[in-house]
Amino acid sequence: MSATKKEKILLIENDAAFGQPIADALTADGYTVRLVKDGTEGFTTIVDTLPHLILLDVTLPGMDGYEILTKKNAEPLLAKIPVYLLSSQGVPINMQRVPEGSVAEFLMALHSNPKDILEKINNQFGYETAPAGAVVAEAPAASNKKKLLWVEDDKLIGTILARKFVSSDFELFHAQNGEEAMNILKQTTPDVVVLDLLLPGMTGFDILQKIRMEDRFKKTPAIILSNLSKPSDIEKAKILGAQKFLVKAATSLDQIVLEIKEVCK
Repeated sequence: MSATKKEKILLIENDAAFGQPIADALTADGYTVRLVKDGTEGFTTIVDTLPHLILLDVTLPGMDGYEILTKKNAEPLLAKIPVYLLSSQGVPINMQRVPEGSVAEFLMALHSNPKDILEKINNQFGYETAPAGAVVAEAPAASNKKKLLWVEDDKLIGTILARKFVSSDFELFHAQNGEEAMNILKQTTPDVVVLDLLLPGMTGFDILQKIRMEDRFKKTPAIILSNLSKPSDIEKAKILGAQKFLVKAATSLDQIVLEIKEVCK
């Protein structure tokens, strides 16, 4: 059996005779796989689980693959999750309904087998496909979670990013406004603070200024994560002591996590 990999794969496919062998092959190779057979449930699962890659059939009950792609692309924090678009019943893929740049691979599934799909996914993540029967040693588990204070009031973004932060091994403290953030700071000292700018009551700038006025937080790394991106906003954030300024719509989930881990070193 292969070592457990970090990546989560979501397979949205209503034909169990086709989908289950793919799910089994990916699971045997160490991926965490979830098989969903309905399009509406599939989109909800994307938001709930934040997979690293989606295998998506075009023909689904509830919501078809094209509708899922359109809804996914409309949310910047989901848009960069790679998608392999499948046609498991031989139905031609309607390229006019595929949003530009939304699909990493197109698979006519009738002519693909689980081993071929596994090899493509391993290539996507930079893994070699082990020969049948090969045994790979398990990697040691990560430890020493960093404490992350994150201030964000948007409920959808909150759901998406909260799951991503927890799955990325942070100990998460989530506040929806400045008052909640300051109450959390009375009880804990985070390793990093991530702030939206547009918040009810205090702005992210106000919170950052208050944090920097307290000696124990003067050196705590701070990152602005906002859809505001005017040069004056970026300059103000730097003056107030933010290490990084990330634009939500232009930054993938994985990149957000990498930037946070970088300042936590």
